[in-house]
Amino acid sequence: MKTKLIISALILSTAILSAENINLKVSNPNKAELKNAPVVVTLDKYKEIPAAKRADLAVYVNGKQISSELDDLNKDGIPDELVFLLNLKAGQTQQVTLKTIKASERENFPTEVYADLISKTKDGKWDFVKEMSSTKNDMYNKMHHHGVAFESDLMAYRVYFDNKSTIDVYAKKKQQLELATTEWYPTDEQAAAGYGDDVIRVFNTVGVGTVKGWNGTKATHIDKFDKRTQRIVAAGKLRTVVECEVDGWQYEGKKINMTVRYILYARHRDGICEVHASEDIANLATGVQTIAGGPTMTNIKGLVGSWGTDYPVTDTVKYEKQTCGLGVYVPKQFVKNQLTEGQNNLILMPYHKGETLRFYFTAAALKEELKPFTTSDQFFAYLKKWIRELEPVVLK
Repeated sequence: MKTKLIISALILSTAILSAENINLKVSNPNKAELKNAPVVVTLDKYKEIPAAKRADLAVYVNGKQISSELDDLNKDGIPDELVFLLNLKAGQTQQVTLKTIKASERENFPTEVYADLISKTKDGKWDFVKEMSSTKNDMYNKMHHHGVAFESDLMAYRVYFDNKSTIDVYAKKKQQLELATTEWYPTDEQAAAGYGDDVIRVFNTVGVGTVKGWNGTKATHIDKFDKRTQRIVAAGKLRTVVECEVDGWQYEGKKINMTVRYILYARHRDGICEVHASEDIANLATGVQTIAGGPTMTNIKGLVGSWGTDYPVTDTVKYEKQTCGLGVYVPKQFVKNQLTEGQNNLILMPYHKGETLRFYFTAAALKEELKPFTTSDQFFAYLKKWIRELEPVVLK
């Protein structure tokens, strides 16, 4: 009997150990090869991994550990998403293994993204925070760089903490993380050393990928609300997740609670926007601004782009003009209409309660040392190729 109990215990132990490993198949449904394709594993779907063991998970491809990130998006103390990046040929399926490992077995991969939200204190110092809220439109000047900022080594963005809620662009010369050093505003010495900086003036436009209202004539700010919040949800080794939330937005004759989530992955210049709201919304607007009268691209359903050269700030003596490109793609099922209004090249989108409205934004600049794009034709060709690579990978 004792021998049988020991054998049973060994069998149970082996079963528990093997249950903490999961073999997944990741497939590329796109007709194009994907570089650094984001793979997001929703851990609640895999009961084989106990909640207490999720923090021990690592990712292996062909027996080799690769960089991954565990995120607790609902802040309950338990990781709920595991993220990693894969290169996949068109139509390729790659086997991946998730394993629970000891801390000593975890490789030290580099941090490839960064995000910050910085409040100015009364004594003129900075306070790095994860979340800030206000019931007034008074946060723009209370925040360093005026709102939440996030970056990969290719591009950085910030979201203004005001009625405009506009996304602004900071372009890199070198492929590196630098906001922790420059905090959006490089010194003369940093600029001379090859750091990037702000490259567009957004004025009252949609910038690139901003979510706005639409009154039938023009895009509108989110200016009547009960409370507005910005927060950093995740900023690990491979992605940043930030949210801009508005409670009690008075729009289309009702009060709406809306959360706009922006996601940026390592090794990507393009980001993802996800919208959730408490009510149906007939018209949301996004798009790109025209840059100083430069060329635009508006002839493909769901895709708008612009390219141009302008001063990035009002100081036209110290700062030189910058050339950059902006792009936004909204999947066709979310597109209601496309139009141009002033400097805005807009896509109008309906929102249905309970859904996730997802679209994509991207940017590039002539100042990049590797010069991926030097003309509007090159950038617009990239946009056409880019939208053929955005269908998420499939997990099995």
